[in-house]
Amino acid sequence: MMGGSRANEIPELVRQLGSRSPARVDGARARLSIIGERAVEGLIEGLEGDNNRIRANAMPLLAVIQDTRAREPLTAMLLDRNARLRAIAARSLARFPCQNSVRALNRLLERETHEEVKVAAVQSLIEHYQAGREEALRPLLHVLVDPGEPAQVRLATLALLRALPPSQRRGILTRLHEDPQEEIREKAQEISSSLKHPAEPTSAEIARLIQDLGSDDYSAWNEAVQRLGGYGAKIVLPLVTEMQARAHDPEYCTRAGMALKSLGPRRARPLADTLDQVQEALPLQVLIEVIGAVGEKSMIYRLKDVIDRVAEMPVRDNPGRDVDPFQRARAKAHLELARIGSRVAIRDLRNALTDDGQRVELELLAAVELVGKREELGVLLQAYDREDEFVKRRITTVVREIMKRERIRRSARLFQNLSENQRRALERILVRASSPGRRRPPAARATV
Repeated sequence: MMGGSRANEIPELVRQLGSRSPARVDGARARLSIIGERAVEGLIEGLEGDNNRIRANAMPLLAVIQDTRAREPLTAMLLDRNARLRAIAARSLARFPCQNSVRALNRLLERETHEEVKVAAVQSLIEHYQAGREEALRPLLHVLVDPGEPAQVRLATLALLRALPPSQRRGILTRLHEDPQEEIREKAQEISSSLKHPAEPTSAEIARLIQDLGSDDYSAWNEAVQRLGGYGAKIVLPLVTEMQARAHDPEYCTRAGMALKSLGPRRARPLADTLDQVQEALPLQVLIEVIGAVGEKSMIYRLKDVIDRVAEMPVRDNPGRDVDPFQRARAKAHLELARIGSRVAIRDLRNALTDDGQRVELELLAAVELVGKREELGVLLQAYDREDEFVKRRITTVVREIMKRERIRRSARLFQNLSENQRRALERILVRASSPGRRRPPAARATV
């Protein structure tokens, strides 16, 4: 079970997000990003307080963690009185692409009067469109071709053009060449020229864009994401190298993952060859998520090597069962294999669930929910007693899902050989699952 000091750690880290010391804030951000989904409730509570520093730092962290429980609180922040916080909320929603987010951002665009917030809204909608939300296109095109919109907002919307099909892009550029706003005409001409005569990227140009990924300026780093994604496999090695150099910066690694994911299955293949070279946990986690998002099965099967490598790492003294970022990478690799229906690493999955020295990662539970069979019920029941309430709820969901899928009754013979602790855990799970008014907890997230 989680001790008192562990229970108090997350609220204290959230309070440190309000510090005037950049070093303390950076340390809290790094730690909370490692804790991941378990920190989400504490971060959401931080949004409900009145400390704007905490709120401003909590929202990007929720975006990095990408747990769907954060989507509604972030949407609510679009109504905040503080324009800066509304802008941060809009950008943070970019990591939660869905129809509801698009609608909320569209409403924000319609009522907003601050240019900074409108720029953030269109930038977020562009990311939604790039993530496959076609409904984000209409409000963006409305802003792009409306001379009544502020020039800065329209200039930000021009980033959409590189994501459009060439035929649609040409028509819009032709119209913008005659736009009444001079800034728009000049930028449209610049984009047209770069698309007609694309320059072969030099090593220096790639290096500059890789550095731009760390910019505080959204336009700069988003432009870097788009351009790097268009340069193909040649970005893989230098970008992974830079990710390792910035291994304690979750936002940079997330942006790098966005660029790598845009390469697609064929151009991203060199990623699999970098897995053995990556010695830092956070970049390894991001690469695993990218490989899963790309969806090339031959690359996903290479994640079995990552699982074996992490499993062979020396066991570290972990009396408080602290979050181990390498075990998190191991769990993410299990989840990506499970998503393609593979049980190739099922033995290690069982070992990870029964390791008393490690916390049960939520991705492990998501993996066993997808591919688990009756043979895995015992290890889930064994893990139940040593976990906190949040994880117990997830184990309850997984046990019930496997029982349903495998058509296992409560009176099944396999339950007759359980230990006393396992039997007690099963009784609690069955009582919990049948209690009215209990909601299914959200599934663990594993995407960039």
